Amino acid sequence: MQEYEMVTLFHPGLDEEGVEAQSQWLQQRITDLGGEVVEVTPWGRRNLAFAISKQKEATYYQFDFRLEGKQVDELTRVMRLNEDVLRQLPVRKQDR
Repeated sequence: MQEYEMVTLFHPGLDEEGVEAQSQWLQQRITDLGGEVVEVTPWGRRNLAFAISKQKEATYYQFDFRLEGKQVDELTRVMRLNEDVLRQLPVRKQDR
C-alpha cells in the first residue's frame, strides 16, 4: 500500500455537523476500498483563490491514508459524484 495525503474542499453550505458527516463518509469509503486512514486534520473554512461552482470559500480537510494505487482512482471517482465535495487532490507522500 502507498501512503497518500489528500486535501479536500467541502461545500461552504454545510454546517459543522454536515462537514463531519462528509468526513466520516470519506473515511468509510477509504476503508471500504481496503485502505487505512492514518490521520484527519481539519484546516477550517478559508477563502478560495478563485470561485469553484460559484463558491468563494470552502471548508478544508487533510486526510492522510494508505491505499492501493488502483483504488485511489475509484476513490476520486466516487468523490466527484458527491456534490458536497468541491475539490480533492490526492498526492503520494513520496512524490512530494
